[in-house]
Amino acid sequence: MSLSVYSSLRRAAVQVLELRRRAAARRLCTTPETPHGLADADTIYALSSAPGRCGVAVVRVSGPASISALKTMAGFRAGPPAPRVALLRSICHPRTGEELDRGLVLWFPGPHSFTGEDSAEFHIHGGPAVVTALLQALGSVGGTRPAEAGEFTRRSFQAGKLQLTQVEALGDLIHAETEAQRRQALRQMSGELGRLYQDWSRSLKRCLAHVEAFIDFSEDELIEDGVLDQVELSVCELLSAVESHLQDKRRGERLRSGVQVVIAGPTNAGKSSLLNMLCKKHCSPEPWELC
Repeated sequence: MSLSVYSSLRRAAVQVLELRRRAAARRLCTTPETPHGLADADTIYALSSAPGRCGVAVVRVSGPASISALKTMAGFRAGPPAPRVALLRSICHPRTGEELDRGLVLWFPGPHSFTGEDSAEFHIHGGPAVVTALLQALGSVGGTRPAEAGEFTRRSFQAGKLQLTQVEALGDLIHAETEAQRRQALRQMSGELGRLYQDWSRSLKRCLAHVEAFIDFSEDELIEDGVLDQVELSVCELLSAVESHLQDKRRGERLRSGVQVVIAGPTNAGKSSLLNMLCKKHCSPEPWELC
């Protein structure tokens, strides 16, 4: 058997592992373990919208106690509301019965939710006092606790609702500041990159299966002629595609992180005009922003 086949297979496998390593290093969910030994069976809650004063704030609850929180706080005594339907309700403290706010509530039974678990959302007025009161009330429901940073997304990933590349793209989309960053993150959110990696993985496994079959059955003449030549051709094509992907000079990383540029020059040299041309709009920088 040609040693080049084994060599090419090994190089392709190394490149695929490198892609997986780089993707794992950039993952959004950085928490290696659930802190303090808390299990994922816990029900978590957190403010999902941006903090601070706003017109509407969204509080998400996920886990087995979600339905209990929804029923006791939104007055659904007979049973859970219709799934994925926004209903205007009075939201009350589960122990004292005091009205906290009036807002929209939604019920997402698992597995048809973002996390794959039973989930609920409270859309309330965005005043700090209202949000604080609701979060404190949720904490008084049995089996609930505040969510750790990124925990909703981690649970979604563990439930198979998101691929690792989609988790990364979600973080990019949240932090996108430019149109190019938004487009790149949205493409990745669609699963485009994950499907590419899966195709490569399947191709590599198929080649390995052909080589193993040749080793096991070649003496029995059960293997078609030229199978190794076809494997070598497939692996070389795969290796070329992977190497080309890795040698893109990290264009995606630069687009994601941006670049820092210094425009330096004497007074009235045209620094502001150059900045406006690069930005394709009038930026009006402050004097101290220019060197």
